[in-house]
Amino acid sequence: MHLFPMLIRFTASGATAEGAFDAFAAEHASQPLDPYSPRADLKAMKGVVVMRDRTPLHADAGDHLNNSSDASTPADSGPLNEDDAEWLADRLIEENHACVASGTAGALLLDTPGPERSWLFFGWSVPAAQ
Repeated sequence: MHLFPMLIRFTASGATAEGAFDAFAAEHASQPLDPYSPRADLKAMKGVVVMRDRTPLHADAGDHLNNSSDASTPADSGPLNEDDAEWLADRLIEENHACVASGTAGALLLDTPGPERSWLFFGWSVPAAQ
């Protein structure tokens, strides 16, 4: 059995982060297990935390642009483009932010077209039972 935690990262759509996560987790769990490709047990996650603080993203924009503020940086809790969301998720995972250290999934709202919201989910989970 795989004893190490598994990194999760996926996108899903739904009106709320919790609803999108639950729908994805149910579909994920309904798929047959592959002994050669272990997957995370999303049902074991303790919940979803929508990340509204974008401080690392703002600091990075200031550092790289030699500017303390950048008008193109998204507002806190606003939708992010996919690149910014991926970058921010990586930083939060690397820093072992409380949202991923506690067994919950972090969620970032994505700036995508369409009537339904899209979310990037990330964190650590246990492997699904084989």
